[in-house]
Amino acid sequence: MSRAPWLDGELEYRSFGTPGAPRAVVVLRTGDISTIDPDVRVTSGFDVRIVAIGLDAPELENPPAFGGQTPAGLTVGALEDLLAREAPGTRVGLVGERSAGPIAIHLAAAMGGTVDRLAIVGVESPSDPLSRDLHTPLLDEVTADTLIVVGGEGPASVRDAEWYAGRIARARVDVIDAEELDTINGQVTLTAVWGSVLAHVAPGAERR
Repeated sequence: MSRAPWLDGELEYRSFGTPGAPRAVVVLRTGDISTIDPDVRVTSGFDVRIVAIGLDAPELENPPAFGGQTPAGLTVGALEDLLAREAPGTRVGLVGERSAGPIAIHLAAAMGGTVDRLAIVGVESPSDPLSRDLHTPLLDEVTADTLIVVGGEGPASVRDAEWYAGRIARARVDVIDAEELDTINGQVTLTAVWGSVLAHVAPGAERR
C-alpha cells in the first residue's frame, strides 16, 4: 500500500500487474476493496500496470462544482499529480466504479488526451436539474473513448447510461443482464465485468 498527500490526509493506492508495462490503467473505487485487484485471473492475462486508488466520502463531496475549491475538485488535482509521478509520459486508461465514477469522468476531462480510454461502471447520473446543468460542460471536454456499463438490479440504470452517452462524444453503453452477473446481490460491479472493462481501457495489451 502506498500513500500520496491530499489536503490534511492521504490518498491510498496500490500498484499491481506488470511493472514497467507500457500501458497504465488507473482504477478509482470506494470501500474496503478499493485497492484490491478486481480479478487477478483477468489481470494476469494483460501486459498492463494497474494503479488502484481508494477514495472516501470526503474526497467525493460536491462533484458538480469542479473547478472550484471543493473537496472533489481538489481531489482531481491530487490525482493529476499522482499520475504524473506514477505514469509519466504515457497514455492512461481510467476506470471509475459507482460513486467514484464522477471523479473519473472529470479527471478524464482535466487530463485531456493523456486519458485515451475511460470506463465507468454502475454510475448514476446527476439527480437534479442544477447538477445536470453543471456537469454537462465538463462532459463535453471528455475526449476519451468511453465505455459505460450498467445492469443488474441497479442502482444505475439504462437511463443513467444514456444520459452520459448523450453528452460524451465517443461513448457506448453496455447493459448487463442480472442473470449474467456473478455477484451476491445481482448488481453490476467492476469485478463482475473486469474482463471487458480491462480490454477496453488497455487495448492491445492482452497477452497472446
